[in-house]
This record gives sequence, structure tokens and C-alpha cells, in this order.
Amino acid sequence: MAADASDLHHGNYERIACIIFIVLAPFFLFTRFWSRILSKQVGSDDWAALAACVFALSCSIQTLVSFHYGWGHHKVNLDAKDLRIDLILHWTFQITYKITVGLNKTSMLLLYLRIMPQRMYRITCWTLLTLIALFAFATTIASVFQCVPVEKAWIKSKKGYCYNLTDAWYANAGFSITTDFIILFLPIHMVYNLQRAKQEKLLLYAIFGVGAFVTFTSIMRMFALKTADSTDPTYDVKSGYWSIIEINVGVICICLPPLRALIFRQFSSHNLGVSSKEPYARPYLSSEISAPKSGDSSKPRRGRRSMRLDSEEELVYFTHDNSLPLQDNVITKTTEFKVTESGSRGEEVERVHVVLKPWQRQGG
Repeated sequence: MAADASDLHHGNYERIACIIFIVLAPFFLFTRFWSRILSKQVGSDDWAALAACVFALSCSIQTLVSFHYGWGHHKVNLDAKDLRIDLILHWTFQITYKITVGLNKTSMLLLYLRIMPQRMYRITCWTLLTLIALFAFATTIASVFQCVPVEKAWIKSKKGYCYNLTDAWYANAGFSITTDFIILFLPIHMVYNLQRAKQEKLLLYAIFGVGAFVTFTSIMRMFALKTADSTDPTYDVKSGYWSIIEINVGVICICLPPLRALIFRQFSSHNLGVSSKEPYARPYLSSEISAPKSGDSSKPRRGRRSMRLDSEEELVYFTHDNSLPLQDNVITKTTEFKVTESGSRGEEVERVHVVLKPWQRQGG
């Protein structure tokens, strides 16, 4: 393989990005599973995240292998064998990229289904899941058969036909960005209604809001697609660079919400997220927690103690309205008892304590 000074180090930024994410993505996935295993809450969203991480790693590895065969260099500087290998890897990258994007969105929506019992949210999540699954399947098949015969994708001299890849990639980017925005804003209203200290709510906004960076990378990738129809595809690798960032940042972002409990435990040691002036009433909860009874609109009175909640499912039960439209077979039993305590001025104050028994977790 020949090389000249004009392209000797071109594309190194993509190589460095691949190496960084090969380390970071598995680390965040491991931490996510560690948190879930400790709380015995491994669910379908975790397995979707695992699959997304595997395919994201596959994309990074394919890119690193392609650099070994001259990716990032001018096409004219590659021999025929290396060029063919690069184009084959470019074809397989397109397939695994689309699968990864679909799995990232699927994992986040499955998490939403675990924490959002309200009917409106669940209908929205299931609708998005269906659309994303169908779109991912269609675009994956389209990537496989982008040329007829298939091998024309890497043997350009072969007789046959290829559809306009750039137009297809723009359409895919438009759908991806639109669904990213919807997924990003879905939990905002839910977090707003949580009866939590302001510090905790801000942290939740930050955790869910990190997904905005995924949308940013999708937009940057779309702008980079103007080089996708280049006659020198092995040299113009900017769109591939943003593709690597997009899918790996996506994996990292879907791993952050399940780490909420670990983050809150760390912050609680510094009295962050816990306010003595908290404006909302909280019941005292046992370590085995469930939701309030469906249809019970009574609100618990302010208690002196509260126990931190450690699962995503428990977040949604502290809204302004305790009467949530929960699904069947979710609640097994709830009990209440009264305790007389001394008030701040020495008088006796009657407080209602609610003990919520275990429930069958949804979506897990």
C-alpha cells in the first residue's frame, strides 16, 4: 500500500475516538448491571442496553480494523485488495450502526415503561417502540441490499444497481433526530411532578438531560453527511467519526438513569438531595416498597422520617396525585397505622404511616 504525506495521519481522530469508547462504553454498561444486580432489578431494558453496547463495540472494532487496511487514506493510495476490505467493512458498519441506534432508543423506552405507569406515557412509549423497531428493521434490510447484486457495494466495477445512499442517510438522520427529541422530553413532565427535594429533581433532570448530547451528535452527523457521496470514501471519514460518537454516547446515556440510586447514595453522604425544608409530604416507607393503591386519592400526611428509594419504579409514586392508573396485578397489599409523636412544641401529633408491600415489577 502506497502512502503520501497528504493523508498519512488523516482520520486519526476517528481512530482515537474508537479506542476511547471501547473502554468507556463497557465500563458504563458494567456499572449499570452492577447497580441493577445489587438491587435485583435486572430487566428487559438492561438486556437491550447490553445488545446496544455489543453492536457499538462491533462498529468501533470494524473501524479500527479498516484503519489497518488504509481507511483514512486516499483511495488512489490503496491497492485493490485493501480497498475491497475497507468497502466491505464500510458496508457492515452501516448495518451494525442502524441496529445500534435502534437498540439505544429501545433500551431507553423500555426503561420509561418501567417508571411510567400513566396510560398516556405508556401508549406513547409503545407507539415509539413499534415505529423504531419497524424503522430499524427496514433500514437494516435496506443497508444489506443497498446494491443489487449485494457485492456491488464493495466491487464498484460489477454490473448492477445501487440506490442513492446519501438520500437514505439523510432520511434516517431526520427520523433519528425527531425520535431523539421525543424520547428526551418524555420524562420532563414526570420529573416535574415528583414530590422530591429540588436538588434531587435537578439531578434527575441532569441524568435524563444528558440524552440531549446524543441528539447533538445526531445533528452533527447529519451535517457531516454532505461528504458521504464523496468519490474518495476512504478519505472523507467525517460522517463515520460522528457515527462512532453518536452510538457510543448513546450507550453511555442509556446507562446513566439506572445509576441514579448509586449517585443518590453518594450524594446523601454529603446531605445533597435531602432538604429539611422539603415542601411535599412523604409517607414513611418500609424497605420493601410499592405504589399507593390505585384509585386512592388520599394523600399521606407529613412524616418525620423518610427512607430513600432505590429503584426507578419507585420514582413515579411521589407525584402530586397519588391516584395513579396502575396496571392490574401490580399492587399486592397496603396497610396503614397511626403513631403518636411529640410535636415541635411538645404537643402530641398523630401521624399516618403507610407500609407498602412488595409488588410485581412491570417490564422487568
